[in-house]
Amino acid sequence: MKRMAACLLLCVGAIMPQDVAQDVAQEHPRTFQSQAKVVQVPVVVTGKDGKTVVDLTLGDFRVLDNGIPQQATMDDFISGLPPISLAIAIQSSGTSKLALQKIRQIGNMIQPLVTGARGQAAVVTFDKEITWLQDFTRDSGKINGAVKSLTAARPAGARMFDAIAQVADRMRQRPGRRVLLLMSEGHDQGSETKFQQAMEAVEREGIQVFGAHYSSYAMSWISKPEDFPDQGELNEMFFNQLARLATENPVRAMALASGGSDFPFLRERGIEDAIERLGAEVYSQYILSFPQRGDAAGLHQIEITVPNRPGLRVRSRRLYWAD
Repeated sequence: MKRMAACLLLCVGAIMPQDVAQDVAQEHPRTFQSQAKVVQVPVVVTGKDGKTVVDLTLGDFRVLDNGIPQQATMDDFISGLPPISLAIAIQSSGTSKLALQKIRQIGNMIQPLVTGARGQAAVVTFDKEITWLQDFTRDSGKINGAVKSLTAARPAGARMFDAIAQVADRMRQRPGRRVLLLMSEGHDQGSETKFQQAMEAVEREGIQVFGAHYSSYAMSWISKPEDFPDQGELNEMFFNQLARLATENPVRAMALASGGSDFPFLRERGIEDAIERLGAEVYSQYILSFPQRGDAAGLHQIEITVPNRPGLRVRSRRLYWAD
């Protein structure tokens, strides 16, 4: 159970930007610098009608860490959200040929709808090999060109977990919000990395996972915000159903654990709709942050509520792991 729970936990290390650190070091050469770890929690709040609630302030939220109230800070879509580093990981094995024909059409949607002018995106494919078609860039033309160049490989294979591990490694020094979009059939074939290792890599680097599936499993995902499980259902799913869920649909398991979503695309405009919904999701989040408690290593449960606005539904990460 402890091992299973650890795979669901995600914490974010807030690291001082390199240029700032260098300036401080030059000014105070004999002063040791420390890195303050914070827990970053993207939160989506919806009403009973499923519509996003956009008028909340920090004072509306109550944040508990293992039952202890926390002094949090907040970024939102009104005051300005941190820039996004988006890695788009796309399955490119032979079975993905038809899906790739549709995916090639969405390259020019990434910047205006998801990353914006301040964010960056990268494109990586995985089959029997892992290929970085484009490293992180703000250049919309390069992003679109990389997506348009997608081709299906003949050999079977889908090293999804290995690709996730590589993405996590490249995300390590990325500023702002870290987002992974997985476009795949949802199952791994041939990775040396195991699911637990891939999940831990995502947790350690504070990456929020979103899926865009074209497999039969996509229909099993309830993707409307108003249909997302409530707190009790999520806790039960975390602790009692993760092993089964990870076996059936590991991308969905990662999305649920990291506070992301899983968007199916089976219809003609399905992939375009998935990108539009991803953009709406990341720009409707409140980003709450609070210092990681240094006196309590291990599993922590996060509870975020809006006590003065009954009837609202809060969706966020529920757990994190303190080293």
